[in-house]
Amino acid sequence: MKNETRKLVWASFLLILGIILPRLINLAGSPTLGNLISPMHIPVFLTGLILGPLYGVLVGFITPLLSTLLFAMPPLMPPITVLMAFELAAFGLITGYIYSKRQKNIYISLILAMIFGRFVYGLALIAVGPIFNFNPPFIPFMQGAFVTGIPGMVIQLLIIPPIIKKIKPIKAFSDLNRKLN
Repeated sequence: MKNETRKLVWASFLLILGIILPRLINLAGSPTLGNLISPMHIPVFLTGLILGPLYGVLVGFITPLLSTLLFAMPPLMPPITVLMAFELAAFGLITGYIYSKRQKNIYISLILAMIFGRFVYGLALIAVGPIFNFNPPFIPFMQGAFVTGIPGMVIQLLIIPPIIKKIKPIKAFSDLNRKLN
């Protein structure tokens, strides 16, 4: 029970961080800077890596939806919010699954999640776009999603592994302490 409570607290913290971090980046720079570095993605990747695939999916899916309800960003029309909900859910799922279940290589986990998440974004466009009467040309739209995402991917690959490296000893100590009590 205590472990699930701890996971819920961590997930709540990372969800809030996923909502606030883009606002802080927008205040510091501009919305263009936020689009360039994708700050909402970082807490979702961290959730998958720290808490595993289930929490990664939940935080990934809820973060853009809640952000839209609170701050009207990302936009609901065109349905970028909905597309991002599926994309970020895929990020959290794949990162958490590969890192915790398959292999402990953080870079492989992140890169595969980044690639797969973009494909999920495209599939969501195909599935959800017509519902919202949003039908951009698919290939240019996906090229834009991949190309404009490159700076954010590089930043995420530079920032996330050191954060996980710092958190791992704290998590190991916490797990050991729990077992002793």
